[in-house]
Amino acid sequence: MHSVLRRLLGSPREAAYALLAPVPGFVSGIALLALLAVSLVASVTQVGLILLVGVLVVARATGALHRAMLRGLLGEDVAAPPRRPRAPGFFPGLRAALTDGDGWRAAAFAVVFAPLGIILLAVSVGVRLYGLAALTYPLWWRHIEEDGQRGIGIAGDVRMDNWPAALLTALAGLAVLALSAWSTHGLLTLVVRPLARALLGPGRLDERVHVLEETRAFAVQDSAAVLRRIERDLHDGTQSRLIAIAMALAGARDHLNRTPGDTPQLARGRELVGSALDNSRAAITELRDLVRGIHPPALNDGLDVALETLAARAGLPVTARVDLSTRPSQAIETIAYFCAAELVANAARHARATRAEIEAYDRDGVLRLVVRDDGRGGARKGAGSGTGLNGLAERVSTVDGRLLIDSPDGGPTTVTAELPLT
Repeated sequence: MHSVLRRLLGSPREAAYALLAPVPGFVSGIALLALLAVSLVASVTQVGLILLVGVLVVARATGALHRAMLRGLLGEDVAAPPRRPRAPGFFPGLRAALTDGDGWRAAAFAVVFAPLGIILLAVSVGVRLYGLAALTYPLWWRHIEEDGQRGIGIAGDVRMDNWPAALLTALAGLAVLALSAWSTHGLLTLVVRPLARALLGPGRLDERVHVLEETRAFAVQDSAAVLRRIERDLHDGTQSRLIAIAMALAGARDHLNRTPGDTPQLARGRELVGSALDNSRAAITELRDLVRGIHPPALNDGLDVALETLAARAGLPVTARVDLSTRPSQAIETIAYFCAAELVANAARHARATRAEIEAYDRDGVLRLVVRDDGRGGARKGAGSGTGLNGLAERVSTVDGRLLIDSPDGGPTTVTAELPLT
């Protein structure tokens, strides 16, 4: 019985959406059209451009409302388009807002849905009310009088004023209800849902970019884990064996030095063992430098400890201030540390600085690493500026970060690396 009624009356959620969605849809669509017309007329001035930005803001809000109604009433989960980063400055920000493809697609949906919502409301509510009236006709036809007669008159002298006609009307009402439910479901399934997915969700380019970002993030994290494993293997395996070999050579050298006699063979043996001991010590030093270049051991305790250790070991006075609400990912920590190490080294070697500062904090999901020095300035990136800053910029860009340089001639120099926390 329940399934029969559901087929006749349709889904209550679909009926609720068809009743509720057209009203804000029509209002917002007409409002957007009016605002768009006014802004286009005034687009020769900055006021018109600002009104166009308002159109896109209203369109995005309308799109969010429709997505909420689709999710709550129809179970259609349309993902929201990603928010674009806000461009610095008035005119770059205005240009970015006016070229917001997601906002324009949301505006197109609002305009298209205005007449579509009226059709949906008429099919779902108007036709359904007519069907309900016909279905209940046997209950009230005897109480209607027209020109002194009972029933409702239709074409000519044919009157619905008897029980057979009333029952036939009720059957016709059932058919009308079924047609209304079927038509409503068809409109929602074939028109509204695909339209919402196409215009209110992320575009194909956004989805592709999202997939590529996830793939790249996985690759970066995986490479960081692999390098961390290599660092541990070198530190715990190869370096330990080299140290053992060096200790054995040192013992052999001491034994040869205590051996009596001064034959050419003993002298040559002492020379070979001493050379091998020096080479092993040099190899251990190089291996330690390599291990630090792969993954600094200080990062095991977090970026704050690593930066404080870097400041303490720098070749000039350096102060470090770290204020992080959450620990960044391993790859981001490594990039931030090497940026700080390279910038402090540049300040000491090339900028002739007498002091430097390292500051790290996070805001809105972005880690900002700021290195300042009082050197002679003139730091640049680009062709002919060396590989240091260019290499840092390339490393930061692998995770969609930015390297900002403020270094006028004569100093001081401030370099800011902006990195995503994850």
